[in-house]
Amino acid sequence: MSITGLKGRKVAILGLGREGLSTLKFLKKNRIKADVLDVKFDKNYTDRIKNYDVVFRTPGFPRLHPALVRAEKNGTIISSHIKLFFDLCAGKTIGITGTKGKTTTTFLIYEILKKKYGKNIFIAGNFGKPALDILPKLKKDSIVVLELSSFQLQDLNKNPATALITNITLDHLDPTGQFRPNTHQTAKEYIEAKLNIIRHQKNNDFAIIHPFLKNKIKNIGKGIKVFPEALLLETKLKGRHNLENIALAVEVGKIFKVPKEKILKAVKNFKGIEHRLEFVKKINGVSFYNDSAATNPDATLAALKSFTEPVHLILGGFDKGLDYKKLAQYISKSKNIKTIALIGQLKDKLYRILKPKEGLKIKRFKNLKEAGLTLYKKTDRNEIVLLSPGASSLDMFENYAQRGDQFKKLVRQL
Repeated sequence: MSITGLKGRKVAILGLGREGLSTLKFLKKNRIKADVLDVKFDKNYTDRIKNYDVVFRTPGFPRLHPALVRAEKNGTIISSHIKLFFDLCAGKTIGITGTKGKTTTTFLIYEILKKKYGKNIFIAGNFGKPALDILPKLKKDSIVVLELSSFQLQDLNKNPATALITNITLDHLDPTGQFRPNTHQTAKEYIEAKLNIIRHQKNNDFAIIHPFLKNKIKNIGKGIKVFPEALLLETKLKGRHNLENIALAVEVGKIFKVPKEKILKAVKNFKGIEHRLEFVKKINGVSFYNDSAATNPDATLAALKSFTEPVHLILGGFDKGLDYKKLAQYISKSKNIKTIALIGQLKDKLYRILKPKEGLKIKRFKNLKEAGLTLYKKTDRNEIVLLSPGASSLDMFENYAQRGDQFKKLVRQL
């Protein structure tokens, strides 16, 4: 959709979060009036969607919400911040999605390409600035590295010229079926949304995907590459999953012809991203790690596999109806997990699933602070206290970042 095509139409922005505010600012700058539909201003705001010609949906609002579907059937055009960006972007785009690893991979790609392209590289999307904020700075030879969530991708009808899928495991599901913010109704809906990052690629585009995805997508460009093997390079990042993220980033560096020595230097100097297996502090020989961004059991499993030292794990949070059997099996066989401190809405459910054994204690706590303080008192030198909840934070915190910040504050006060 063009700016000209929006003029003279009745336009609304659905949700006034980070992208909603950016969209409002962008439209205002281009002299396009837009109303804001948000629960903060009107409890019945969804009833008004049908009254508009064009509605810009923010990622948090479910794409299949009945009010949105009805309005679309009656002629309302449903767009979004990221769809408008792809319609107007003049530069080259690199899109990264996946259940986990996308933020680390996105930022590492940015660091690698910056070694060659300097200030003509931009980072935006789910991580970094909202995409429309950088639009005025872009030229035809600019490169934009975009982290894209399933919610941003779900109805996207144009694709990045280079697209990556780090992995797909189940997350962001709504077991209540109530179309809550930032959720999908089914596993199929979630997976299809992720795969939409490569569904509209052209023949000269690049896609880097897992081998099992190759037969699931039709009309992929000829530049398809199967997921590369994990690379053993000098890095500050922990865990095999991060070696896989590095391999993806290096592959993009090769596509854009970044010299090998510059790629290796970028990987070596990369310190990682906050709340993602982030080293916080070492106190009296006890090392604390903040992995609050681990919002599903697969992410926690990857974190646990990153350590050979004895680990005291803080686990639990909001119940999204995910399957914890695989994580429970790993914990039952593990020899280095000494304590599991359960918190949040999931603590009783996880207590029933997890099985205590010799050398492994499982306890429930009222909150994160109580769990952290107790573990510190009982942890020996050269051991790990790991916050890797394997669950959303919405039962006790606004988001995973607030949860991670509280953990880091607690550690620094010890």
